[in-house]
Amino acid sequence: MKNKVHFIGIGAAKAGTTWLADNLRKHPEVFFPEEKELTYFNQTLLRMPGVKNPRALNGLDWYHSFFKAAASGQMWGEISVQYMAVAGTENHIYQYNPKAKIIALLRDPPKQVFSHFQYLRQRGVLKQEQLASAIEDRPDLLASTHYYRQLLPYFQLFPKENILVILFEDMIKNKKKYYHQVTEFLGLSEFYPEGLEAKSNETKAAKLGGLTYLIQNTRQFITRNGLEFIIPFLRAIGVVQLGTLIRDKWNVKKIDDKPKLDPVLEQEMRAFYLEDILALEKLIDRDLSHWKPKSH
Repeated sequence: MKNKVHFIGIGAAKAGTTWLADNLRKHPEVFFPEEKELTYFNQTLLRMPGVKNPRALNGLDWYHSFFKAAASGQMWGEISVQYMAVAGTENHIYQYNPKAKIIALLRDPPKQVFSHFQYLRQRGVLKQEQLASAIEDRPDLLASTHYYRQLLPYFQLFPKENILVILFEDMIKNKKKYYHQVTEFLGLSEFYPEGLEAKSNETKAAKLGGLTYLIQNTRQFITRNGLEFIIPFLRAIGVVQLGTLIRDKWNVKKIDDKPKLDPVLEQEMRAFYLEDILALEKLIDRDLSHWKPKSH
C-alpha cells in the first residue's frame, strides 16, 4: 500500500519489541524509523490515564515524516508498545489502514510485569524497590498484561490472517526461527541480519534514582498540564537532549546480580491472570500451560 505504514507492532513492553525493531530495521526490504516508539495512534497515555496523548494531535504528515527517508518499494513499519495496552487504539489504526499487518509480542505475564517494573524504576517512573509495594501503590501495573482483553478488539476488526501473535519465550529459544516467522508473515525475502543473536535493551538501574525520578516527573508535569508547546524551545536550547542523556546514558549502571521475582508473588500473579490466559489460549489457538499456576 503506497504511502502508508504496512505493519505495526503493538507490544507488549519488555517482550522483545526492541530486539525485533533492531533487526527488522536491517532488512533491505523494510524501512523502520530510528525512533522506535512513535506512539501516534493511542489517544491517551498508558501511565497517565485520561491525559491526552500530545502526539495523537499531530496530522498524518507528522507521522509520515518519520518515513521520508524510505527507499521506493520498501515496506514501512513501526512498533509502539502502548498500542495494545491503551483501549481504543485499534480503531484508530484500522481507520488509518484496515489492511495493516499487526504483530503482537507477548511474554509470560508475571515475568513481563517484573521486567517492566525494573525498567520503570530505571526510567524514574517508579520509586518503589519491591514489585509488591509498587503493585499496591499502582494496581495499573497489572492491567497492561491482560492480553486476551487487549487483543480481542484487534481480532474483531482485522482479518485473522493479518495478525501475528508471537511469544518472547520462542525468541529466546531460537531467534533465527522466530525472525523468519515474522519476515514470512510480512511477505519479505528470507534474510538474516548480522547481530541477530545479540540482546537488545537490557534492563539497567539508575545510579542516582532521585535524579532520574526528577527528570521523568518534570516531563510528565509538562504533559499533564498541557505545556507541550514549550518542548520545541527546550529542545532548541538542548534541555531535552541533556535530560535524555542523563537519564538513559550517564545515570545508569549495569546490573550484575539481577533481581528475581518473588516465587510466592509469582504464583499469586499467575492465579490473577488465569482467566485471561484461558481465554487467550482459545483466541490464538496455543497451549499456554507454562503461564498458569502450578496447580493447573
